[in-house]
Amino acid sequence: MKKKAVITTIIVLIFAVFISGFVVPEFFNEKIDEIDERTTFDINRRLKVVDFELGLDLQGGAHLLYQADLSDVDERERGDRMRALRDLIERRVDHFGIGEPLVQVRGDRLVVELPGVRDQEEAIEQIGETPFLEFKILRPDDEIEAIEEKKREVEDFLDKSIAEITDEDIELLEQEIEDWDLALEDEFVSSGLTGRFLRGAEVQFNQVTGEPAVSLDFDNEGAEILHEITKENIDKPMATYLDGNVIQIATIREEIPGGRAQISGNMNVEEARELQRDLQIGALPVPIELISQRSIGPALGRESLERSIRAGLLGLVAVIVFMCIYYKMLGFLASVSLLIYVILVLAAFKVLSVTLTLSGIAGFVLSIGMAIDANILIFSRMKEEFAADKTFEKAVEEGFSRAWPSIRDGNLTTVLVAFILFFVSTSFVQGFATVLIIGILISLFTAMIITRSLILSFAHGKLTEIKKLWR
Repeated sequence: MKKKAVITTIIVLIFAVFISGFVVPEFFNEKIDEIDERTTFDINRRLKVVDFELGLDLQGGAHLLYQADLSDVDERERGDRMRALRDLIERRVDHFGIGEPLVQVRGDRLVVELPGVRDQEEAIEQIGETPFLEFKILRPDDEIEAIEEKKREVEDFLDKSIAEITDEDIELLEQEIEDWDLALEDEFVSSGLTGRFLRGAEVQFNQVTGEPAVSLDFDNEGAEILHEITKENIDKPMATYLDGNVIQIATIREEIPGGRAQISGNMNVEEARELQRDLQIGALPVPIELISQRSIGPALGRESLERSIRAGLLGLVAVIVFMCIYYKMLGFLASVSLLIYVILVLAAFKVLSVTLTLSGIAGFVLSIGMAIDANILIFSRMKEEFAADKTFEKAVEEGFSRAWPSIRDGNLTTVLVAFILFFVSTSFVQGFATVLIIGILISLFTAMIITRSLILSFAHGKLTEIKKLWR
């Protein structure tokens, strides 16, 4: 058993050193540079630097608040609409590669946090301030004729085009021409088909002519609306509006059942891809308006990060000192295991791309204390076995086996609470819960496997004969 424990310990220690290079590559690269300078060796390889993902509160960035217009949405559908809006904004941000975004729904508002973004205006421009997709059909001929007639009347009265109307002109028109605002009406009217119903858009090519086209895929409700529209408007144009601007006008050639439509003709590959992008990232279920924006400076984030790291190091040192004083050799070995635990957790943060926030770091610092808790339970059981004059190896085995049910149940309940916090709370608490879950799972491994192997590797050795070191 001792031989197996020694082999496990050696493997774990080598693995810990290897993982350390992933956690703090800058330190190892600096040492490699020193070796290159002081010796004739020329080490060309350097460790790849992978940075930790830091949240908005640690590295600064942009905080945007959007207001959704739910006035035309049934109250029972508002929750679904806002969740769909959140998911789509997340995809839109990902499309532009903006940091590690955090998008949250708060009632009828949407909070967008963009860590690392310094230029708010650029972020707003990339996300889109009011991206809303809508499909419109041509008005009846009599309505179009009335609009055109009113437009001519207004332009003749002002002796200028509709596009040149000023606020002063509006005051004059309100006094002189009845229903003058009819001249501002669009020839197209809403069909009821919006981006809410669009599931996807992709560029395809005609197998015969090679011409590009954009294929649209609507959900079941959208498919029914599209079928009704195309059935009643064959050979009439349908306009696609994004943010109130026409991005495409296509003629309805036939009745379209099934929810799959295609826009083709009069566009090259680049235009088709641009249209596909506009459809895909502009298909918002409800209109939104930016109502608040603020920038969080990196200086405050740096200060918070430095204080958090300092607190974590002090906590780690305090735990190690306590364990070494109170549990002596067992405490020293548990401290070695704790250091390996810290390395593994930090590596997990990088591998899983965990976004670290202040609350997350708090969870990590707390998990350090909880990681040693399992060792304390084990050591308490071992001391009872030592008091009963059990052999060293037997006392270790009994200590671990009898402490395991308490360790398992205690950590399981903590994990369950952390999962509940993650799924029902805000992002601030979610960061805490995520880090705590990772920490607990890794602490079980370090306590039950690594600490056990470290202790058993001393079995039958001369150190075990010095009872004061272990009891």
